[in-house]
Amino acid sequence: MKTIIRNFLSVLRRFKIAAFLNVAGLAVAFAAFLIILIQVNYERGFDTCHPTSDRVFRLDLKGGGRFSTILPRGFVEVFLQSSPHIEAGSLLNPYVGEVYFTVLDQGDKHGFKEVVQTCHPALLRVFDFPLIEGDIDCLKDPEKVAIPQSLAEKLYGKGPAVGKALRAEEDIWSKNQTELSIGAVYRDFPGNTQLRNLIYTAIDPGYMVDSFGASNYVCYVRLDHPSADDDVVDNFNKHFDFAKIGRPEEQVTLIPLTDIYYKNESKDGMIFRSGDAEVTHLLFCIALLVIIVAAINFTNFSTALAPLRIKSINTQKVLGSSDTLLRGSLLVEAVIISLVAWLLSLFIVWMMGETALLSFVEADIRIVSNLPLVFVSGGVALLTGVIAGLYPSFYITSFPPALVLKGSFGLSPSGRKLRTALIGFQFVVSILLIISSGFIRLQNSYMRNYSLGFDKDQVAIVELSGDLYLKHHESYVNRLKEFSGIDDVAFAMEKVGSKDGYNTNTMEHKGREMQYFMIICSSNFLRVMGIPVVEGRDFTRSDDLSETVTCIFNQSAGKEMNMEVGEVLQNYVESHLIGFSDDVKFTSLRSGKNNIAFVVGNFGYAMPVSYIRLKAGSDVHGAVNHIRATLADFDPSYPFDVEFYDTVFDHLYHTEENFRMMITLFSGLAIIISLVGVFGLVVFDTQYRRKEIGIRKVHGATVIEILNMFNKSYLKIVAVCFVVAAPIAWYGINVWLESFAYKTPMYWWVFAIAFVIVAVITLATVTFQNWKAANANPVHSIKSE
Repeated sequence: MKTIIRNFLSVLRRFKIAAFLNVAGLAVAFAAFLIILIQVNYERGFDTCHPTSDRVFRLDLKGGGRFSTILPRGFVEVFLQSSPHIEAGSLLNPYVGEVYFTVLDQGDKHGFKEVVQTCHPALLRVFDFPLIEGDIDCLKDPEKVAIPQSLAEKLYGKGPAVGKALRAEEDIWSKNQTELSIGAVYRDFPGNTQLRNLIYTAIDPGYMVDSFGASNYVCYVRLDHPSADDDVVDNFNKHFDFAKIGRPEEQVTLIPLTDIYYKNESKDGMIFRSGDAEVTHLLFCIALLVIIVAAINFTNFSTALAPLRIKSINTQKVLGSSDTLLRGSLLVEAVIISLVAWLLSLFIVWMMGETALLSFVEADIRIVSNLPLVFVSGGVALLTGVIAGLYPSFYITSFPPALVLKGSFGLSPSGRKLRTALIGFQFVVSILLIISSGFIRLQNSYMRNYSLGFDKDQVAIVELSGDLYLKHHESYVNRLKEFSGIDDVAFAMEKVGSKDGYNTNTMEHKGREMQYFMIICSSNFLRVMGIPVVEGRDFTRSDDLSETVTCIFNQSAGKEMNMEVGEVLQNYVESHLIGFSDDVKFTSLRSGKNNIAFVVGNFGYAMPVSYIRLKAGSDVHGAVNHIRATLADFDPSYPFDVEFYDTVFDHLYHTEENFRMMITLFSGLAIIISLVGVFGLVVFDTQYRRKEIGIRKVHGATVIEILNMFNKSYLKIVAVCFVVAAPIAWYGINVWLESFAYKTPMYWWVFAIAFVIVAVITLATVTFQNWKAANANPVHSIKSE
């Protein structure tokens, strides 16, 4: 055993770079495998963190569409009382949004904004909230709230938070109280659950309690047994009159909590966190491919050392060592290398977790949080060492000692074909990932640069509190316009361009029904956003003050519904159609065209989102400072942010961006690992063909001719692999792009670039490794055999 180790260390000293690359390639591959495994486990385990998750269901209507999951309160209340199998149930209002709160600290007022959701007091029991302090039934008191531990520590440090006062500085939709106190603090939920770490408080008991029309709520129930869902559904469907909600043929269904994530209903993540099962499966397949490619490299590298080790191994056979012992020693050696690489991979994962280099990975990648998966990866490393060590150990010990010790031994054509096939597999994987990465990057760029129908480049967005808008919005505008670089300021109820759904309404017109997004805004909104009116007139200041509601639909909606300027429409409220705007895209490009109505009137509502148009060429930094100073003068405690659309789109497309970064990372990893594989195969070829190279040089071959001889053979391998990989990549990318309503073309040059990248890296590696052999004295090369 000592002799084997000594011989192996001798070989490593002669091939330090190759050995380093091999171990490093394995370590990086194991690290990538573990990271992907953690992310896949994160997604597959969505919502399993709740002790009651197997008995929690979401109430849905079977008919589908946006309003199959968002329901009227009256309907929810009837359902919650419909069966004894329902142990606890709650509605949840996901549309309240951020609310401006203040707290007193030693007499000083401090402000913060936090998302609020109103619910039934039973919500905490439905999900069995993990309370750190307080009472699980605290929300039965309408003045109480439940807050996450992270917020409690932010406000009060490590001290107790229950009983501390919170003041809402603006109205909370569906709740009257603004003077609140903390009734419970719950441990923060992990990222892979539908529940958010926010402030929960009870909805007012009488708020729209008998309404069967306005759909604003999600309903969750906890049953007494996981299999009771069919009984609950059948009982309700038999006894409820669905005509009350205007859908007489409708029925309900209960969706298990743990199934919601992969239903992929809300791709912007605003209402429901969603994921794609196919993407999760793809990530897992990539993890396996990375390990397979690394194992192939290990095999090729070990085989590449055969010409250097074969005499030593066979000398030991002559001295009495059995094939079994030698093979076992070589196998143990391979396993040790693999486990060393695995330990190094844990350090890589730890380092990445500490430095936040993998911010695009949503899962917690800390080693201590994923010990079961760490041991799984260790088992995979052990198995990789065994499998990758089998072929080299049998191969190196397969030659007759007498033939080897004489200085000549043959290498079988079948072995050469196997090694070439293994390298070919690596090339196919690399080409596939490069092409995929290219198209994912192109699609992301396409979405960000797509003409959305409004001029977003010089618009700053600031969200105000409702109170600040209602009391000071005119002064706010006048103060902002004092800065010469600010052209105008408009307002709307929602931040357009930030999500896939807005205030949705249904309208009947000339016997047809249409759903559309209603954007309540100020009269100058279209001008500030750069949205042209193509027919009729734009809004005027008098429309803001009028009791008559006016609206402008986008052109596509007008054509679809055959609407005409001057009509009086019966929708959310009676409104006068004064014009049509050019088509505009306020949702992501995942969804198709949208019907949009811009609505102006004297509603008395707060329109807290301000859109600030900067003049071309203005001092953006100075404008932002002026905006901040203006807001601080109105309310120094109010926490505000100045956003531009680049930031808004970063959030809107974060899922695609994370996916792009993952694929790009693993494409680069596949190339690096394949490079190590090519290096190993070239080492083998060079050692085996040194005599041939010497003879060719004796007969007049130049260095360039020898290098060309090697490069041509590898270029042929790359070409064949490209022919195999290209159609597979085309099919996979085409399927992926089908999930987008607007998508980038399938450019041929992406495939060409993938081929060039792999070919250039391969040829550079082959040239680098063979340069020394091609320049060696041919006499030494011939004598060495």
